[in-house]
Amino acid sequence: MSMLPLALPDPRLYPDPMPSNMLIHYTLSVLKASSDSDREMWQDSLRQAVADLLERDDVLTLSVALAMVPSPAAYRVLWEALRASVERPGGRHAVVFAVPLVLVAGAKPQATLPARIDDVEGLNAIFREHGVFAEGAEVFLSGKLLHPDTVSGISSAQLYRFSRSLVDAARGVPLELEPTAVTVKNDGVFLRYLIGVAIQEEGQPAPVKLSGSVGPWGIPLMKFLGEQLKTDGVTLFPIARPPQALLQAMVAGGSARQEVALQAFASSMIRKLRDMGQEPVAVLSAHENNELRFTISAPGDEKNWEGFVWPLSSLDSVPLIETQFRELMAECQVRDVRVVPLVQADQQNGIPLFLTADDVPASGMPTLQ
Repeated sequence: MSMLPLALPDPRLYPDPMPSNMLIHYTLSVLKASSDSDREMWQDSLRQAVADLLERDDVLTLSVALAMVPSPAAYRVLWEALRASVERPGGRHAVVFAVPLVLVAGAKPQATLPARIDDVEGLNAIFREHGVFAEGAEVFLSGKLLHPDTVSGISSAQLYRFSRSLVDAARGVPLELEPTAVTVKNDGVFLRYLIGVAIQEEGQPAPVKLSGSVGPWGIPLMKFLGEQLKTDGVTLFPIARPPQALLQAMVAGGSARQEVALQAFASSMIRKLRDMGQEPVAVLSAHENNELRFTISAPGDEKNWEGFVWPLSSLDSVPLIETQFRELMAECQVRDVRVVPLVQADQQNGIPLFLTADDVPASGMPTLQ
């Protein structure tokens, strides 16, 4: 089916350019470069400046620059320079990576999943058998389920040092982090990370395949995780994303968790309305506090509706999220999808503002006063 033109605005606000900031100056120079050679020159200068800051453990200056970039494109340029400085030191070095796990779970009244995979050898064997870990390479994936806050607590300067100082994949410093169990009450979508370390030998093939898509290893891993995390009274559907370098894994994991949670929310509410004999209407709107909000409702029914909030991270793509939501609605055979083309307020009368079918006509312009 043909997709309607994208209409959702980006509610994120960006400051005016600060060319006096060295990192921002280099970043904007990359974007404005008139030739490939000029662009490469500015990218090299930016990467070196970032590396110098990481070498001095000056994470604050880097954080300020990331917070003050004037556009999504500028943020991505600076972010990629950070990744390059952290992840590609050259020579023999350690690759710190992670496998994001989205855990869709349900339990009544309440249950707690294990905080770690006991069969760590079996976990690593799956990735080796399917070629994700190179044959003979020194790679080790921990079985600890790490909370997103634990992983994000590793600074870019620490990762910079780890990549240059770790010499033993099985005893890497990041593997010493403490796991966090998942407590399930009713239904929920949870995010955890399995963290690993691989040793990249100079001039040799990559020890671990990073990024890409889930390959033949996906189903065996899902079954393995289901067995390892089996808990009485819990229904569990584990979804693993491909291994990625740690900085990128944090971004990918957050997006994957939101995407799965949105799918679960929408399918549940659509089914509920159809069981009541009502045809669902989906509404998507952007709000002033950097959030996208989704509702599933039926015209004339003020009680039976639910909303979902997607807090936008700096690397989220609003057009991509809108496209994925439209595709999800098409799969669910929801034909009435209304996208509000203007950024809306965060609250109305002191209450978070969610727009339903009765607030937004087919034109997409809300009728609230």
